[in-house]
Amino acid sequence: MSFLRKLFGREEEVVEEVPIKLDVEGRRQQLQRLEQALDALATEMRAEQSMDNPGWRARVNEYSRLAGDAGDQRRAPTREGILDLVFEVRPVFSGEVPAGMEPLVPLQAEVLAAAEALREVLPGEKA
Repeated sequence: MSFLRKLFGREEEVVEEVPIKLDVEGRRQQLQRLEQALDALATEMRAEQSMDNPGWRARVNEYSRLAGDAGDQRRAPTREGILDLVFEVRPVFSGEVPAGMEPLVPLQAEVLAAAEALREVLPGEKA
């Protein structure tokens, strides 16, 4: 790969790793928030739309699985595990919300906010 960088004129980038000491209790609280938000979203999705639609059913199952993953991660949080989890979280709707699905919007917003909070380094974690 280094010959490609030389060929295209790119120098080696120096990436400085900043050690992070995980704020375990803070992360557990955040993971619980995410787990609860995902559970609430999945529950409301089941109520709003028929589970006959395979795509919808898959998305509901995905949110339920992610809620379980958040619960598992809460028991023994790691920075890598948290990042793996939150980068799997995606919105229900990426564009205009279909008619009748408006009750999902605040639940989706809470899920996305909880995931975004987990991406950030907490003040106590900086070395």
